[in-house]
Formats: sequence, C-alpha cells, structure tokens
Amino acid sequence: MKTKRHSLYLRVAAALLSFICLISLFPASVFAAGTDTIKLEKFGMSGVSYTSASLGTCTLHQMYYDYGGETAVGFCGTKGGGMGNSLIGQTWGNPQEITDPNVKLMMAYYYAHSTGTFTDQAHALGVDDVWDAGYTWYMNAWVQAILWRYQAGTLANAVEDSAEELMYVYNSLAGTHYTSIDDKQGNTSFRDRTQYIYDLGNQGVWGDCAVYEYSFTGAGSSTHPAGSVQKVVIGKLGMEGTEESYVLTIKKVDTSNPTKGLPGAKFHIEATNGSYSKDVSTGANGVVTVEGLSANTYAVTEVGAPSGYEIDNAGPEYVVLPNNGSNTVTIAFTDTPVVSASGSIRKVDADDPTRGLAGSVIKIEGVDNNFTGTYTTGTGGALADVPWDTMPIGSYTATEVTPPDGYTLSDDPDKTKQEFYWDGKSDVALVFENDARVKVELLKLDESESPLPGAVFNIIRDGQVIGSEATDAAGRITVPNVTEGMYAFVEVSAPEGYARLTEPVIAHVDQATVNGGGTITVTAKNLLLPELTISKVDAADLKTPIPGTVFRIEGLDSDYQHDVTTGADGTVSIRLTPGTYRIIEQSVPAPYYLPDKDADREQTISLRAGDEKTVAFKNSKAPELTIYKEDSVAGAPVEGALFHVTYVSTGEAADAPESYDFGEILTDANGEIKLHEQGLRLYPGEYTVTEVKPASGFQMKEPSTQKIILHGGEIKTLTFQNEPLNAIIVEKYDSVTGEALPGTSFQLRYLGGTSGSGGNILGQKTTGKNGTAIWTGLKAGTYILEEIDPADGYSIIQSSETIYLADSGEQSVVTVRFENMPDGILLIRKVCSVNPSVTLPNAEFKVMYADGTLIGDSNGLYRTDENGEIRIEGLKPGKSVVVTETQAPPGYLIDTQSQTVQIKEGRTVSLTFKNQPKGELIIQKRDSATGQPLSGAEFRLTTAAGCEVGLDGVIGDSTLTQNGIFTTDANGEIHITNLAPGAYVITEIKAPTGYVMDQPSTNVVIGANGDTQTVVIKNSKAGSLIIDKRDSLTGGPLEGVTFKVTTATGEFVPDENGYISSNGLYFTDKDGKIQINGVVGTLVVTETATIPGYTIDPATQTQTVVVNPNDTQTLTFYNTPSTTLVIEKYIEGTTVPLKGVTFLVTDSSGAVVGPSNGEYITDEDGRIVITDLEPGTTVTAREVKTLEGYVLDSTPKSILIKTGEVQTLRFYNQAAGTIVIRKLDSVTKEPLAGVEFELTYADGGYVDDANGHLSSLGLYTTDSNGEIRISGITGTIVVKETKTIEGYTIDPASQMQTVTVNPEDTQTLTFYNDPIGGVEIIKVNAANKTERIPNTTFEIRKVDDELIDTVTTDENGRVFLSLEDGAYYAVEIKAGDGFKLDDTPHYFEVEDGKTTLLQIENAAFSGILIQKTDSATGEGLYGVTFLLYDDTNTPIGQYTSDDRGYVYIENLESGRYYLRELENEGYVPDTERKTVYVKSGETTLVEWENTPITGQIQITKTSEDYNSMNGWPAGTPIPNTEFEIYNYRTGNLVDTIVTDKNGVAVSRPLPLGRYKIVESKSADFYGLDKTPIEAEIEFAGQIVKTAMTNKSLYTNVSIKKTGYVEAVPGQTLRYDFTGIANNSTTALESFYWRDTLPTFAALNKIVTGTYNVPGNYKIVYKTNYSGDNWRVLADNLSTQQNYVLDASPAVLGLGSGERVTEFMVSFGIVPSNFRQVEAPAVYCIASKWLTNGSQVVNQADVGGVHNGQWIMATSRWATRIYKKAEPLPRTGY
Repeated sequence: MKTKRHSLYLRVAAALLSFICLISLFPASVFAAGTDTIKLEKFGMSGVSYTSASLGTCTLHQMYYDYGGETAVGFCGTKGGGMGNSLIGQTWGNPQEITDPNVKLMMAYYYAHSTGTFTDQAHALGVDDVWDAGYTWYMNAWVQAILWRYQAGTLANAVEDSAEELMYVYNSLAGTHYTSIDDKQGNTSFRDRTQYIYDLGNQGVWGDCAVYEYSFTGAGSSTHPAGSVQKVVIGKLGMEGTEESYVLTIKKVDTSNPTKGLPGAKFHIEATNGSYSKDVSTGANGVVTVEGLSANTYAVTEVGAPSGYEIDNAGPEYVVLPNNGSNTVTIAFTDTPVVSASGSIRKVDADDPTRGLAGSVIKIEGVDNNFTGTYTTGTGGALADVPWDTMPIGSYTATEVTPPDGYTLSDDPDKTKQEFYWDGKSDVALVFENDARVKVELLKLDESESPLPGAVFNIIRDGQVIGSEATDAAGRITVPNVTEGMYAFVEVSAPEGYARLTEPVIAHVDQATVNGGGTITVTAKNLLLPELTISKVDAADLKTPIPGTVFRIEGLDSDYQHDVTTGADGTVSIRLTPGTYRIIEQSVPAPYYLPDKDADREQTISLRAGDEKTVAFKNSKAPELTIYKEDSVAGAPVEGALFHVTYVSTGEAADAPESYDFGEILTDANGEIKLHEQGLRLYPGEYTVTEVKPASGFQMKEPSTQKIILHGGEIKTLTFQNEPLNAIIVEKYDSVTGEALPGTSFQLRYLGGTSGSGGNILGQKTTGKNGTAIWTGLKAGTYILEEIDPADGYSIIQSSETIYLADSGEQSVVTVRFENMPDGILLIRKVCSVNPSVTLPNAEFKVMYADGTLIGDSNGLYRTDENGEIRIEGLKPGKSVVVTETQAPPGYLIDTQSQTVQIKEGRTVSLTFKNQPKGELIIQKRDSATGQPLSGAEFRLTTAAGCEVGLDGVIGDSTLTQNGIFTTDANGEIHITNLAPGAYVITEIKAPTGYVMDQPSTNVVIGANGDTQTVVIKNSKAGSLIIDKRDSLTGGPLEGVTFKVTTATGEFVPDENGYISSNGLYFTDKDGKIQINGVVGTLVVTETATIPGYTIDPATQTQTVVVNPNDTQTLTFYNTPSTTLVIEKYIEGTTVPLKGVTFLVTDSSGAVVGPSNGEYITDEDGRIVITDLEPGTTVTAREVKTLEGYVLDSTPKSILIKTGEVQTLRFYNQAAGTIVIRKLDSVTKEPLAGVEFELTYADGGYVDDANGHLSSLGLYTTDSNGEIRISGITGTIVVKETKTIEGYTIDPASQMQTVTVNPEDTQTLTFYNDPIGGVEIIKVNAANKTERIPNTTFEIRKVDDELIDTVTTDENGRVFLSLEDGAYYAVEIKAGDGFKLDDTPHYFEVEDGKTTLLQIENAAFSGILIQKTDSATGEGLYGVTFLLYDDTNTPIGQYTSDDRGYVYIENLESGRYYLRELENEGYVPDTERKTVYVKSGETTLVEWENTPITGQIQITKTSEDYNSMNGWPAGTPIPNTEFEIYNYRTGNLVDTIVTDKNGVAVSRPLPLGRYKIVESKSADFYGLDKTPIEAEIEFAGQIVKTAMTNKSLYTNVSIKKTGYVEAVPGQTLRYDFTGIANNSTTALESFYWRDTLPTFAALNKIVTGTYNVPGNYKIVYKTNYSGDNWRVLADNLSTQQNYVLDASPAVLGLGSGERVTEFMVSFGIVPSNFRQVEAPAVYCIASKWLTNGSQVVNQADVGGVHNGQWIMATSRWATRIYKKAEPLPRTGY
C-alpha cells in the first residue's frame, strides 16, 4: 500500500486558495436526480466583465435554476449568447452530457465549496471550507471562463490555461496587474494554486460531477428572442464513501535495520481540527493499529522512543484518511538506536599481543541484517573506520581475509572468524592473532620451571645488537620475521631476586628453517640470588629474639658494604650477589651488650646462586645486681645503710670500662640498692660491695664487704644484715588467714621513763613485705604503739599497745603482734525478670551504708558491667549496706524497691535485682488499595496524657527524634522500642508523597513483659488535576498560558514532589496542558496571563474543582483569539531578535495606526504587538529607525487584517561593516588566542565595539579562534599588534596594517607570529572542540620523569612553556571546572627551537554531584549509599560516597531524576526522596546532611614505670598527652584530645563506627608511643574506654670545653672538648656539636676525636663572608677514626679578610648513650694585635631533636691575653 502524506504547507495552501477568505456558511444542497428540463429562477451578480487574452471581453452572469426541484447554479453555454432577466421563468431542455474530465473536475470543485457538500477526503485534508456569496461569485467567473475555453477548444493544457483565466479574473476583480501565472500572490503562484486544485480533483477529493448542456426551449422575449438565447451548462454533484470508518496502522522500526520492529514506542495521535486525541504504544512487533477513525487529517507524533533509542523525527507526521481510495493507511517511523558503547577490532602478534599489526584485511557481515564492510587495520593494528555509530543493531561475523605481511592465517577457523552482537550499549572488543612465519623464542624459567617475567636481554644477530626486550608474563621473548643467522640472547638485567646469567643463550637459524617456517625455542634458567639470614637471639634463652641489632655485611671479594638491622623476630634477610662475605655485629640495643671477642661478633660465609643460609649470633643481657639490707632480728628491710660499690672488668664485654667507681649509695625504704637502676649500665665483671655506715639505730654485722662476679644475663642479690640497738618490732597479720600484711601504718609515742601522758611521737612506719616494721635506738621507758592506717582492704581490730623497755644495760628488743580484719565484698547482679539467665549491663545503682554514708567516690553511683554485675570491695564488716536502682538498662523498667544486706568479714555477699523489659511498637504504613508499603509517612507518638515519645521510648523532650517526628522507612515501617506498658496515641502528621491521610490518629496499648504491638495504618493515593487550555475557535492547544492554583483557603498548591512553584504559578506545555499530581481537596484555578493575540474570558477565568483520592479531574479553559498583528525584527541570517527598532504603521489610506503618530518600537524579544485592528483593513509597516551598526530595511510590508487571527510580519536587518582580525602561528597556521591589538581610525580616534562602548584605549584581544570580530563600523582602520602571547614573537614588518571598511562589508586582516621553541597546549571540550577550557593544570616532565614545570591554561584554554630541544611529556593533574580529569601522558618533542602544539581534550561532566555531610561538623560522610531513579521512577543505579562524602554520577541525560538514601553507618538515615534536575554538560550539586548517632571514646594514660625525672611511680595518671582519632575506614582525622590531670581524655561525640587512636604528642619526660589502638562505637551514648601506658623518658646532652688560661698575642691556642654525649634514654635526631670562634682567633686545625657508636658524620663551617650558608670542610668521616684536619685559611681557600666564625660536627641520628671516646680538639691562632689583659672567649654547644624539641647544652672558656714587660731604653751612654 503506497502511503501518501500531506505536509502542513500544502494543507495551509489549500486553505489559502481564496484571496480574500471571508468564511461564512452557505446552505448546502445535494442535487436531486438529473432532469430533462431546467427553469431559470433568478440572477445573482450580473453584468461584470473582464478581459482575457484567449477569450477577449467576458461578461459574467450568476444564474440560478430549478433543477429537479432544487436550486442550482448554471453556467452560460454559449459565449456572447443572449441572457437576461426577461428570461426568468422560461425553460431549457434536451440535455447533452459533457464528459470532459477537466470540466467535470472544476464543476465538482465549484459545487462542493458553494454548497458545502464534501467527500471524506476533503474533510480529512481540511479543504472543506464553504464559500460565502462574494467568493462564490468570484469562483463562478473562473469556472465560467474554463467552460468557455473548453467550448472554444483552447483548454489544451488544463492547468496552465485554467491558471491564466484565474489570473485575469483576479486582476479584474481585485484591481491588480499580474502578467504571469508564475507571479506569486503571497507565497503561492497562480500555477501552484491551480495545480493543487487539479491534483486533489484527480484524487476524487471534490467528488464526481455529472455535467449536462441544456438548449433553450422557452418562448424567448423581446429583449432576448428564442433564437438568440444561449445554452446553459449545469451539473449534478455525486458523493460516495462519506462518513465511513477508517484504520490507521503505525509501524516503528530500527533506522539501521528496517526489518526490525521496535516495541514500546509511544505516539500521540490528534486530529488537526481537535476532534480526536489518543496516546498509543507499539506492541512486540513494533506495530500499533487504531480503528474506528473518521475522515480527517491526523498528526502522528512520536513522544517516547523505545528503550535504547532516540527519536529521529520529533515533529508530527500528517496522515490523511482516507488516502487514494483506501480506508486503511500504514505509516512507518524510524528511530536511531542510542549508541553509548564503543567497538574495537584489533590485529596483534600472537607472541606479543601488545604489538598491533597493520595491513590485515577483515570483513564484517551482518547475520540478521544486510550490513557488509571490508576494512584494513592501520598503525596499532586497529580497524579505525568501522561505522559503529550507524551499524544496525544485530548479530555479526568478523572474518580475517588477508593476514599482514610476514604473517600467516591460522588453520583454526575459530581464530580467523569471530561472532559478536552489536546493541550499541555494550562495548565490543575483538582481537585477532597472527603467527609470524619464522620466529626465535626465548623461554625464561626459574628453578621450579615456572615462567620468569621481567628479565631484560640484548638480542644479537651475527654480532650486531638488533634490540633489547624484557620477558613477558609468560617468560617469553619472541623475535619474529627472522632470517638466516646466529641469534644470541645476552641477559643484562635479571628479575629482582634472581642471579643474572653470565653466558649468552644461542639459537642458530639456517635457510632450511627459514624456508619451512615455524618457531625455534631456546630456554634459559635463572637461579635465585643467594639469601642470607642473620639471626640474633638471647644467649640465655635461644627462643628469645633480639630486634634492633645492627650488623655490617662486607664483601671479601667485592667492595660491597651494607648495614642491616634485625626486625621484631630478631632476624634480617637479604639477597646478595654470589660471593664471600664477612658479617660484623656493630651494635645491640639495651639491655644487651656487645661481646668482647671478635669470634663472637664476626662471622664469614660464602654464598652461591640459589643458596639460603643462616648465621646466628648470641648476646647476653647486661647483668643486674641488688644490694639488700635487713634487720638481723626481724628480717625487716633497713633504710639508710650506706654502701660503697666498685667494678673491675673481666673482659667479657667489648664496650665495658676497665674499672668504675659507683660511689656511695644509701638503701631505700625497701632496704634495697638496685645498682642497675642507678643510671649506669652494668657490665659483666667483678663487683665489690662494702657497707660504709649502718642505718641509724643499727650496728654493722659482718661480713661488711662482699665480692661477686657477674656474667651476662645474671641477676643477683647481695644481702647484708644490721643488728638493731634497743628496738620495738611490730608484726602485722591477717586475722583470718594468718598471712603477713605489708602496707599497714603505725605510730610510736614515747611516754617517759616509766609512765606519763601524751608523749612524744617518734615517727610513723609502714610494714614491709614480711609484715614487719622496726624502731631502733630506743632508750628505756614506756612507749605506745598505735595502728593509724590498716592495709588496703582491712579494718583495725586492736588500735594500740603499750610497751616498756627496761634499763637493764643490755640490748632490749620487743616484738608486738597486731591483726587486721579483712573487708567484705558486695556483689550486685542485674537480670531480666522474664528470663533471669539474661544479665543486664548499664543499670545504675546508688549504694550507701545504713547510716546514709555514700560508698565509693562517685556519689555512691555504680553501673553494671557487660556481665550485669557490680563488685564493690573494701566494705566494713558488720555494717549494713542499702542498694537502690536509680536507672534501668535501656529497654527495661526500673525496679524502685531498695535491698539491704550486712557485710561479712572477708566474705562476698550478693544481691540480685530483676527488671521487667519494656515493649515495642511497630507502625506499618500501607497503600489502601494495593497494600504496598509506603515510605516517608511522618508520625508523632504520645502517651494517653499527651507527652511526646522519642526514638528511645523515653517520655519528654530531651530524647525526641528530630522535631519529635518518626518517618516510615523503605519497608514502610517505624520501630519504636523501650516503651513502658500503657496506652499510646499514634498521630499521622504527614502522608507519603502523593497520598492523603485516611485516619489522623490511632490508639494502641503496650502490655507488660516486653509486649510488641503492630499497627497497620493505610493511606489513599492523592488525585491529579489537569488544566487544558484551548483556542475557542479552532480548539487547538495554547502553550505558555499562566495559571495560579491554590487551595480553597488560598494556599499555593505544590507539585507532586512537594515543591511549591513560583507563587503558585504554572504554565501550559506544548499540548496546552498542566498536570499536577498528588493533590486532594477543593482547588481554585485562576488564569492570570494569556499569550499574545488572545484575551481571557472573565466569565471562566476562575474555576473550582474537588479532587478526591485516586481521582483525576480536568478543567478546560478557552481563550478567544483577538485580531492581532505581530511585527518581528531579527538580525539577518539568525534568529537573534533586535530590541529598539522603530516602525511606522499605516493603513491603506495612509493614515497612521495607533498612538505615537503610528510609531512602534520593538521590545526585548524583537516584537511589536498591535491589537484591535479593523478586519478587512490592509496595514503597512515600514522600518524608519534601526540600531547603530545595522542597515536600515526601508522596504514596507503590507498585510490584509483577518478577523480573529494573529498575523505576523517579519523583518531582518543586515549588520553594518565588520572587520575581522585573525592571528595565526606562522609555522602551523593554528589560531592564537590572547594576542592584543590596538584599533584606531585614520584620525587617531579609538575604534569602539559593536555596542558603542569604547574598549580600554582601543585594545582588543583575540578569542579562542584566534579572532577579533568588530561589527557596525565603517572607515579607514589602523590595526597594530601591541602584545603577543608567551612562546611567540611579533614580526615588526607586519605589526601594523591598514584597511578600509565599507557598509555591509567584511574585511579580514591576518597577522602571523613566529613561535619560540617550546610547547603550546590547547585544552578543548571533547564534545565541542571549538570550546576552550581554562584553569587546567599540567605537569611538564622529561621522559625520565624529571619535573620541568607546572603550568595552567589561561582563559582561552591555552598555555605555553619555553623548552630546550628534547623529549617531554605533559600530564594533566587538575581538570577545569565541570570537566573530568584525563591523566593520560601526552608525549612530544621540541626540535630545532620550534614550538610543538598539543591539543588535548577533556570530557565535560554531565551529571549529579552529591555532597553528604555531618550536620554537626560539616565533614564529608564515607560509605553512604544512594539509589537513583529516572523520571518514571525506574531505578538507574546504586552509588556510595567516597572518603570526602562525595558521590559523582556521570553520563546522565538532561531531565528530572530522584535520589533516595538507602543506608549509612553511624547516622540517622534521611529517606526523604529528593528531586534533581540535570542539564546537559553541567553538574548539579546536591548538598545533603545527616544527623549523627553518637558515642564517645575515653582514653586513660598512665606511667608504665617509675619516672626518675618527675618522681612519678608506675601507674600514675599522665596529663597533657595528645591523641589523634582517625576514622578507620577513611583514614580521616576526626578529633584531637588531650589527657587531663587524671590522665583521662574524652573525645567529642562521634558517629557510630570504628576508629583508630594514635598518640601524637607525649607528656614531658615520657616517650612517644605511636602504636595504634582500635575502638568501635556500637550504640548511641556508648563510651568506649581504653587505656595506654608510656615509658619514662630522660633527655640530656652534654659538652665541656677547656683550654689555655692565659696566652700571648700570636700564640697557637688549643681547646679540648670532653663529655660530648647523648645522655638521653632515647635516640636523638640531627645530633651535632659546634664551636663558635672569637673574633680575635683564626682557625688552624681540628682534631675530630672518636665516638662509641660506629657511623659517619661531616664537618661544615661558616665564615664572616658566607652569611647563613654552610660550607663543607669534610664529609663521610668515620666515628671510629681520629682525624687531624687542616683548617687554615690557605687550605680552605678563604679570601683576604675572611675567617671562620664557627664550625659544626653533624651526625644525624644517634642512639641513646652516644658519646665521645677520644677527645676532639681545636687549634686557633690568637691575633698579634691583641692588647694586654683582653680576653678571648669561646662557646661550644651540643644538641639534638626528640619529638620535635631541641635538647641543647653549652660550654664556654675564656683565655686572658698578656704581654711580657719590655725593658726601658738605656740612657747616658
């Protein structure tokens, strides 16, 4: 079936067949059956005449006849025959049929329009307008003329001859003077109009007309005798096939494959007269059929493409029903598939897939389509010209037809032919492999026969290096296309950890092999480099490793030297090249020492390839020695005994001194001297300990001297005893167990000789570890011994004892026994009342004695631990304790009943409390119709008394959710726990989007013992309102009409997403409609503004409607078109409107139209709108004033004003003269942006721009196209280049040019700049390469990765960098705003001082950027998951925020999207769906906050050991320690905290989650412990507690400087330096010592000295001329060697007057106890001009850094200058 379509133009042309179309309804008459006689009834218009070239003068009559009882128009059958009023009533007969088709067609045309009788086709095409009386007369004249020409035989070419008569009729009746049928009246010529009428008539549109010629049969009249009366021609119009039913079939196919039908295409069908409208979708075969249509013209518009396709034709296709006599019409639409994928077919070497092969011919053929194409691979092996974007969707085969040169086709058909499916969505990547004809292959293997990649070989052919290549992942190197010869592979670099081959691998290739083809494979094996493991263990316990030991490895057969350090497992492993090595132990960490014998410190080993050997070293710990002093009677420790200790080395330790005197030391309160804790390290050797003086109250007891030899790792104690003088000994025991009790305090009072009162307190003592304390040296008399403080956990039983010491002259020692009663323990247990096996943590209790005394130091408050228990120790036996619960655990009811228990001596008593669990409420929100869950419904929950309930079920305001609101989640549920039993009221305060509340509140009762209640609350879906705006005459839709929509109370109505439109205003779309979903209730709709050419009907301006749930209501508004003229003004060749152009508007008489003397000025849209014009008036508009820079268009335009129509006159202005300046690279001819020019007129005035605004001093800059374009100018212009861009030079010869610009003229000047050597980078948009991208940053590097510079593109997207000749690459490190980063390196070369141009593309972002932040801190949230929907609520994808809280969703089409948050960790989810609009090429930012669910982290810091610097014992809380808390998942720092005076640091509230805590700053005198610890906050309000300890730290450095006390001028001065040391207990960084020289002394020589730790250092110096710059005197000096360095001015090369002011010895990092061994010295020469008595002062200083702090010390020495007295000159001789 051939489909015929009629364009909008033709349909409009049909309507414009009339020259003056005054539409009125003429009564239709359908002719009766033919008759033999007709009778003249009357005349209409008559007597009009016109002249025709063919017919001459024609006199016209309009005659009406009785034709079978009906009135019909007849035509004169004989030109010039008689006819007049005298013949009215007379008859004509003897009809003769006229069969000429042209006459029949034009008669049918006339009768159809004059009577209003039309075929269905006429109705369908819209050519069914009924003529009024005046137009019927005009057409009567035309048809009459055609009939005469037929009778005259001059109708040879019906169209041309009829058009000629139409022109003459029109000239006569309209007063025009057209001379050609091709002249146009309006937009259509006479020929076109006539041709169209004949075309439609030949299709049967006008119907079929039977035409008859009748002869006069009447009597005639005196005026017109019977013989003179002419014949009459009249016709009978027949209509068939009217009012039938028609069928329209729409077919949707793939553009690239028309045989493929596409389902799911959406179409809108609408009759052009507005009588029919329907939306349909194609079915599975891509076809949809619409039946029952009436005759009409239908606009079929595709409104929605099938999934994966885009619409080819967005405009409507017009279909006429019926068409060519057929009642069924099929129309086909095509859609182009959206191609988002890419295709790639590559040809590679089978042995080296990274090597692409050019020249392979591959044929692609469609399996289910007709596509075929043959392509050849280019450089890189890729097919570059496959039309992936236009290929039909379907299945294909790709077949290799011809292999590349030097390669063969595979015999395996699977390798030469591949199948693939192309859908435009999924990437296609095919790889074909070819084998080279002859190859040599090296296979590299390790010891286990596994392939070994990364081995680099030089490839040599017949002695010539032909390449260098590394083995691939399969351990292979393949050399293709080989010829006869000997090939050798020489390994130049083995893979890491393997030994390099020393012999080449040979392959011979003879001619026979070349001729036969194939692969020659040779194999090479690598052995692992030998691995040496050094093990360091404790000599006493071989299972204990020693980390931190430093060893030096020296090559005995090489110059290899390297230091290694053992790790945590006491070992260190290293791979070495084969050879013999010496391993020397250099240092060992405390408490170990270096052995003295070389045999224990040094070992030698030989290593071969593949060896794995271990050497073991052993170290002993430094020995420990304790001196213990005790009472010989009670065995109690004795404080204050004085000992002297000396040491002599036995040679066991290498770094031990020969001897050492520890001096005199007192025993401490424990009776001990721990010699190894006195600040000096102990070494193996002999120790001599002598008691010098006993403690007060004691006398010495032999032996007073003891000797002991200590070996490495030994721990020994020497015990000495003292005999007490008169003494009282107290012994303290547990009353229950009898165990001795240390830590009990006693006080002794002396009353006198025998008795007395009060007495003197002699002091307090505390029992030691054996439970005793002693007072000695007592005189005779009476004493009272009182217990003042029992041991911890005990109570006093007997508080005092009276003792008498007799004065018998002998030593008296009295022992007194005391006992303490142990305290009791209370255990409180908390369990669930329903299931007592469930223990309850976090319950709070108040504990007090029965007398009201609170227990503990937290106001008597305690909380149950994770086991539901509280254990309280140290309670007084016999006392009663009252326990009351003050706070129940979460989810449980409090037990307010107190319990009392009596404490038992040394026993544990327990109390058990039970809690009743709270209940839970589940609210489920469902759709009332479907039962589907609904998210986003908001509720409040109150008790029956009206108190609001928060998220954790607690009544009150402190724990309410945000605004006290609960929101249903994605499952339509709310879970509220911790509810006490009782009645509650559920109140819905907001329905889900698009729903209304059915029931505002619901009651529920929560029962006891953890009752759970589920309440289902339903919502009905809200309704929709459709506002339909139509033209009141045509019924057509009106776009852009403004409506305000409010509720009955005046509130603005939001759209379906809850957003209020601007002031409640909505605008009709292209279909004249507004649709607002999700509304309910009484709505008031008011039309507030219509479009030009229409007026609002006040009677229907406001309408009210009630929208019910699940309901759609439609309101239709009509606007009446006014008679309007619109004048539009545009720039020639564009659609850019011109504002401010003045027009003069007049009517046909020349009178002005409207106010302001007929002048109108165009608005910002380039429009003038004139209303209320008189229909039938011809209006003329003429432009009288244009804008500066444009040419006045003075040609007037006229138009005939028609009733109720909006008519338009459109004018265009040409721009005035234009000058174009082009700036190009003289070499590449590429445009240069950013070059500056000065433009002046010949008289020196500056050239302004197109808007009349002067530029700055006439300066202009070239744009991204290298152009300056200035319009609206004329005259002689002088153009001078004033400034070029970086990387170019101005050519003086062409720097200035002159040109003359005429009106409507464009002159172009081209300037060239010579490039300077370097690189020019142009950054462009990948989608629009004319768009330059500014602010893009690049790193420019050499190919060896050396950074040359970092550059950023300017506002023109350009940057230049001057470079020397060489190879470079540019890599993007920061993209411009709105563009994606492309970090692909771009390689280039600069040659011969020329500029290399790089044009680099960036793809623009087009998507959504979500920034998810913490509402409290503003910090980004990691790991939050979102779901994205399109505008049909179809999910697109799921996305998760990064460590900065960002989610970027790219490659989105423009339009509306919805976002919903799914889940996060540690925050209250925000499940409200958000609407986001995306624009093409732009990124929409969505800022989204979450409220954190928080807990805290608490850290307690204590001292790990006794700190000698501040005296704090182990366990003391440490203040001022700083910690940093990091998010475990993101690594972001979230808080920094500092411990308080109690050693406790608490974080700010942190979201639930896992954290890492790192100590960042230690307290004074403590070492920094950077060991991280982890903590996880698991529920709201949790405080996670953790504890850490710090080791004590002592930092100290020392130096002492000495020298001559006196010296004479010119004398050499010597200064010695001693005590240079790091005395700290930790290593120091940047360790140095320095000497500052006086002004009067010149440096001459430096003796470096030696140091106890092996290492290297350097000496630098400054002079009075060097400023702050240090110069190197000597470098890489060994600490083990003493150097004498000449530092005289001559050797240092100092200038005249230049001297050394200071020198510094720099060591870097030194360990604890680093110190000098041999003393350094400095030699200077005192100035000869020094005066007697002056002083030379030197200052030396030493320092190092620990934890960012400098530790320093200084020493000064002064030398006095003296001169000998000179004798007086002798006289008198």
